[in-house]
Amino acid sequence: MDKEKLDAISQKFAQRRLNEGRFLHKLKTYAARLGQPAVRQIYALYYLLKSPHTPKRSKLIIVGALVYFLSPIDSIPDMLIPLGFTDDLAVIALAYTQVKAYLTEDIREQARAAAERLFGGAKS
Repeated sequence: MDKEKLDAISQKFAQRRLNEGRFLHKLKTYAARLGQPAVRQIYALYYLLKSPHTPKRSKLIIVGALVYFLSPIDSIPDMLIPLGFTDDLAVIALAYTQVKAYLTEDIREQARAAAERLFGGAKS
């Protein structure tokens, strides 16, 4: 995938208000329901997406998973407790499995630290 296509996807992402601020807000809002291991995976995908060393194909996989997480249109609506995030978590886990080969120790540490901050420093 070339840079123009990746930029076009990023623009559509922003136009639909599926931007970084909204992503971080949703993650913070639903962190307790998602659980710290899932939040750590989501942060790992987020930091991989921002890394210039992540291959473009992997970035597309990550964007797809994060857009699904943010999208109000879902297979299982997020408001349905306790099942609301099961489809989102399945997509996140699948994306994580596909790109985990590119996780560096630095990205793992950033994700761990961000999750701990979100959970008030709780260890997992």
